[in-house]
Amino acid sequence: MIAARRRAALLAVSLVTVMLSGCATADLPQGKVITSAALETPKRLLAVDKKAELSDELLTSLTSTTLPGCSAAVAVRGELVWANARGLADLASGTPLTTSTRFDIASISKQFTATAVLLLQRDGLLSLSDPVSRYISGLPRWADETTLDSLMHHTARLPDYWIELDRRGIGFTDAADQATTLAAIAREPDREPGEGYFYSNSHYVLLATVVENVSGQSLPDFLQTRVFGPLDLDMTLAPALLAPDIATSYEVDLSIQQGAWSAYGHTGIITTPTALALWGDEYRDGQIVSDDYATGAISDNDGARYGAGIFLNDDGTLSHSGRWGGYLSNFRVSVDREVVMAVACNGRAAPRADLANGLWALWTEPIEPLIPE
Repeated sequence: MIAARRRAALLAVSLVTVMLSGCATADLPQGKVITSAALETPKRLLAVDKKAELSDELLTSLTSTTLPGCSAAVAVRGELVWANARGLADLASGTPLTTSTRFDIASISKQFTATAVLLLQRDGLLSLSDPVSRYISGLPRWADETTLDSLMHHTARLPDYWIELDRRGIGFTDAADQATTLAAIAREPDREPGEGYFYSNSHYVLLATVVENVSGQSLPDFLQTRVFGPLDLDMTLAPALLAPDIATSYEVDLSIQQGAWSAYGHTGIITTPTALALWGDEYRDGQIVSDDYATGAISDNDGARYGAGIFLNDDGTLSHSGRWGGYLSNFRVSVDREVVMAVACNGRAAPRADLANGLWALWTEPIEPLIPE
């Protein structure tokens, strides 16, 4: 099934590439970024230049200047080689998206929560084999047999917290903070039946609380101190944040879809695709992300394995996608860990999948077919 889906995706990308071959590059608000990573040889420079041109054309073909759109970035060996954005950040004001526009990257946030837990384990302050009840009180009996490891790898099988919030009549646009969400998780007396992988946002809300109780810092402060600050990344953990430079989130019918839930750990990091693409180099040559992100990775229902907040795919790549209200996001790291792509969109109808698949096929293909000797 997976192979069939991938063949279909590759076919779609091929068709897009053929269509783009006859397009002229549009006058875009942003453009290609050529850095020292691309300047090793004249051939590589030409290849990056060509890929940047085709990336601009792909973005233009898939988005509109009058609708919510997408921002995307690609980094190679830790240096930005292309970034662009197209569409509207706010329909009412007509404010366009730029590469500086920020988005909630939704579930891609999970890898940062997992990184925080692993940092504390390296500090000797906790172990993934510890039960969650050691760090959070007031939970049902399942907390005594639920380990931090099972939360991180989605095998704890706790129901997603939104189910309990829905029972209480708390909708997506009603306020629900971290404490409210934790209380909802604590009211669930049982885990989902069965064994193995079961993706649930509740797992990462609990991990966020563990980080706070062990470190004595809020998770936003911990990440700023230990991750965002040291790497000089334009990132902040602030769910439901509204600001002029944050894209408005839209439903398919273009109604505003801004959630009021402000729980975190599973979502809530506000950033740009550029910052996210630069972060991804940690998986190649990082001091903060170590090899322990893959330790204990568990197979999901489609054959990939779930590590520390990220999927380890059977083709050797790393990836995670996200959706939160009208925010859509995609993050991928190549097999050799040299290429990182990040996409963020602000509308449920935005072409996240087509854009991500097209860019990925373009930036991970060899240089030689593009620029022959």
